[in-house]
Amino acid sequence: MAGNLLAQDFDDEVSPQAKAAAAMRTKRYREAENLYLQMLEKNPESMTYKHLLSHSLILQERYRESDSLLRVAYLQDSTHPGTFWYFGISAERQDQYDMAYGFFRRYIDKSKRFSEFNQSAWLHAGSAYRRKMHTLGINSMEWSDMVYCYENYLQAQPADPLVPQLQDFLDAVRLKQPRGGQKLVWTEQ
Repeated sequence: MAGNLLAQDFDDEVSPQAKAAAAMRTKRYREAENLYLQMLEKNPESMTYKHLLSHSLILQERYRESDSLLRVAYLQDSTHPGTFWYFGISAERQDQYDMAYGFFRRYIDKSKRFSEFNQSAWLHAGSAYRRKMHTLGINSMEWSDMVYCYENYLQAQPADPLVPQLQDFLDAVRLKQPRGGQKLVWTEQ
C-alpha cells in the first residue's frame, strides 16, 4: 500500500545508540554489547560507551571482562563518577558487599556537585550493607553507614514508593544497633 509507512522502514535511520538502548531494555545484552563495541571502535576515548559496554557485560554475568574495561576507564579518567557507579553495580551483582558500598560512596563523593547525580546511589550503598547484615553481619560502623545512606535516600527521594518500607526497616533496625565489637546478623524475620 502506497503511503503507509511502517516503523521498520526507518530502521536504517535509528542511531546505534538508540538500537543499543532498545536492546538493553529488551534484555538482548549480547546485541547491545556488539553495538557498544562498534561505537567504541569509532570513538575509543568515550567514557559513556565504555560504561554502557561494561553494563551490558555485567548483565551477562561477565564480571571479569566488565571490571577489566572499567579499570581501563579508571586509568583514562580517575575522577569520572560513572566508573565508580558501574564498579558498584558489578560488585553488587557478585555479593561483594564492602566493595559495592565503597564504590557507591565514591560515586556519591565524586558526583554530588553535578546536576546528573543519581540519588539511588544512596539506596545502593545502604543496601550493600543490608545484604551483608543478612549473611555475614555488620559491625556498629557499618550499621551507622547503612542507616546514614538510607536516611539520605529518603530525604532525597521522598516520593519513592519504597519510602514506607524503608522507613519501617529503619525503625526496626534502630532497635538492633550492635554495641562494641558485636555484629548484627539479622534476616529481618
